Amino acid sequence: FFVNLFHNIVYNKSIFDLKMPESMIVSYFFAAVFGAVLASFLVHEYDNYGSDNKTAKLRSVCDHCEQQLNAYNLVPIFSYIFQLGKSSCCKKRLSFKYLFTELALAAFFVLCVYMGNLFSLGLIIPALILLALVDEKYQEIPIGLNIFIFIWVIANASFIENLLFAGAVALFLLTLYWGYLKYRKVEGLGLGDIILLGSITLYLGFPNALYLITISASLLLLKIIASRRYQERHAFGSWIVLTFGAFILFQEFYGFAG
Repeated sequence: FFVNLFHNIVYNKSIFDLKMPESMIVSYFFAAVFGAVLASFLVHEYDNYGSDNKTAKLRSVCDHCEQQLNAYNLVPIFSYIFQLGKSSCCKKRLSFKYLFTELALAAFFVLCVYMGNLFSLGLIIPALILLALVDEKYQEIPIGLNIFIFIWVIANASFIENLLFAGAVALFLLTLYWGYLKYRKVEGLGLGDIILLGSITLYLGFPNALYLITISASLLLLKIIASRRYQERHAFGSWIVLTFGAFILFQEFYGFAG
């Protein structure tokens, strides 16, 4: 992909191949639009997660004055550019995260279409990133995201051969959960983490799931040591999904390049 992109820029003076079929250009365009819209939705959901204001969840409001936004304020990428990065109601500066996430996910979806993995790779990575951000901030895993990951695993993996190992991992983690809860009266590992690990184990199987758990736990341990917050609770699910995302990306890009 990057070799072709470099060739087009240097020799064709264009990002796209001038001989590219129109159908591919249309596919890239709609993938970019879909990615930008999805990014806008995910940022909205993250910003309003845990909010008691149900109205704010249904309709986007200004970050500063909380006035409801109009339709022309909600066009991904272009609204931010045409408004010069400011809100149209109170003229205050908007966070750059809106433009960055919309551009990044639009570009990522175009890459997924190029690789032919829009509805596998393209859908799971944004969900994993959202889950990681929510878990890191609120230390809880939304059940909706857990269900989505489970459905994605069922649709994209030969999970039958991993059922026994995934069941054994889930049983072991549940034993740890109930044992720790009984003797310490607090949760050492959340049920959301256990469900998440069960889904990931179905996808990866043995021994890759053990590698993932080891890497995730090591990264969390390094974070605790670096932050020196030894007595505080730390999210584990965020490190699980980020490591899982890295596994998926490596498998997809390695398979595509090979």
